[in-house]
Amino acid sequence: MEYWNPYLETMGRRQLGEIELRYFRNILSFAKETSHLYRDKLRAIDPDRIKTRDDLKTIPLTEKNDLRQYQEQPPFPYGGLLGRDMTEVTTYRQTSGTTGKPVYVPETYESWQWRVEAWCHILYMAGFRPHHRVFLPFGYNVYVAFWEAHYAAEKLGCEVIPGGALDTKGRIHKIIETRANVLANTPTYGLHIAEEALAMGIDPKALGIERMICAGEPMSEPTRKRLEELFGCRTFDHIGGTEPCGWAGMCETQEGLHIIEPLFLVEILDRETLTREVEEGEMGVAVVTPLGRRSMPMIRFNTKDLVVKGASGCACGRTSQKIREVVGRTDDLRKIRGVLFSPKSVEEVIRSHFREIAEYEILVERKGTMDEIPLRIELLPNMSAEQIACVKMKLSEKLKVKTNLNFRVQVEPAGTLPRYTLKASRFKDLRE
Repeated sequence: MEYWNPYLETMGRRQLGEIELRYFRNILSFAKETSHLYRDKLRAIDPDRIKTRDDLKTIPLTEKNDLRQYQEQPPFPYGGLLGRDMTEVTTYRQTSGTTGKPVYVPETYESWQWRVEAWCHILYMAGFRPHHRVFLPFGYNVYVAFWEAHYAAEKLGCEVIPGGALDTKGRIHKIIETRANVLANTPTYGLHIAEEALAMGIDPKALGIERMICAGEPMSEPTRKRLEELFGCRTFDHIGGTEPCGWAGMCETQEGLHIIEPLFLVEILDRETLTREVEEGEMGVAVVTPLGRRSMPMIRFNTKDLVVKGASGCACGRTSQKIREVVGRTDDLRKIRGVLFSPKSVEEVIRSHFREIAEYEILVERKGTMDEIPLRIELLPNMSAEQIACVKMKLSEKLKVKTNLNFRVQVEPAGTLPRYTLKASRFKDLRE
C-alpha cells in the first residue's frame, strides 16, 4: 500500500477544500463555546459566515503571547486554553520556552490519538513500515515530538527502541546491539552521531540505518544529502510544533513537504502584512489551524515559520498542497548592514562545499557603527596550514556570493564549539 489513508491522500483538490472549510467552521464554533481565549478573541465572529478561504482573513491570528496570557487564568496550569474539562486531560506537554515562558499543552486521550494519526501520515510518507526497528536517541521529557514519533511508529507496526539515558557513544553501541535500522533525530544530532561514530573507528554506514526522519530545526537540502551520504540511508524532513502539531512531511520523491490535508488548514501568508496568501514559489509565513485537536483548540496560529509555497499534487499521487522549502523562523531573520540575512544560507554553503568543516557558529557583533560577522569553524584534524588558509579564503568568497555579506572566518581548536542534541543554536546576534 502506498498511502496511509488512500481516501484522504488522493482526494480531489476541490473536495479537500470543502472538507477543510467545513471542519474549520466546526472547530471555530467549538473553540468559541469552550475556550476562554476564543470566547474573547472571536466574540464578533460568526462561524457560519466563513464560506471561502478569503473569509478566513476576517478572523484574527493567534499569537504565542495570546497563549501565554490566557494560560495564567484558572484552572492551573492550562487556564483559558482548555477546550475540554480538566478531568479529561490525560497528558501534559509543553513548549521548549526558548523564546519566553513555556506554553503548557493539555491533551485528552482523544486529542492525543488525533496527533498520533497526523504523525502516522508523516512516518508512512517517509517509508516507515512494520519491519523497521526505530531508534529514538533522546530522553523525551515534557517535549512532544519524540512522543508523537514513538506512538505513531508503534501504530504503524514498527518496533521502537527508546535511546534516552545514554550518551552518544552508548547510543551508537545500542544501535549496533539491537540492529536498529531507522533513526529519528534532529539534523544536527544526526551529524553528531556520524562524527562520534567516526571518532570511534566506526563507519556510520556500518550502523545499518536505512531511513532517517529529522525534526526540530530547518534542514537545508545539502544537510539532508550529507546525512544520506554519511549513513548510506534515505533522509526525510517534516515540520510541526507543540502548539499546532506535526502538519507536513516529506514523501519518497523528497521534493518538498506535503501538508497533511484535511487534518490541517494551512495558510501561507506574506510576511509583511500577514493578510495575503502568497503565490507558488513565494516565501511566506505558515499559519496553521489543526482541525481535529479539541483539548486545546488552535485557530489560525502564527507559527512564525518561513516556508516557500509549492504546488498542489505530486508524482507520488498525493493531491495535498506542498511547501517547497522550510526557510527558517521569522525570529531568525536579521538585517545586517542593510541586508536581510538567514542563518540557513551559511548552513547551505558549508554543507554543500566544505566537508572539512566539522562544526560552526555565527556571531553578529557591533563594532562602533559597523556590524561584523565572525564565523567560528572547527576543521577536521591533520590539515596543513596551507589547506586551512585555502578553506578560509574559499568559504569567505562563497558566503559573499551567497549572502552579499563579509564574514570574518576564525578557525577554533577541535572540541571548542558546542554540540547539540536537540535544537541547534549556531546563530547568536550579540548586538541585542
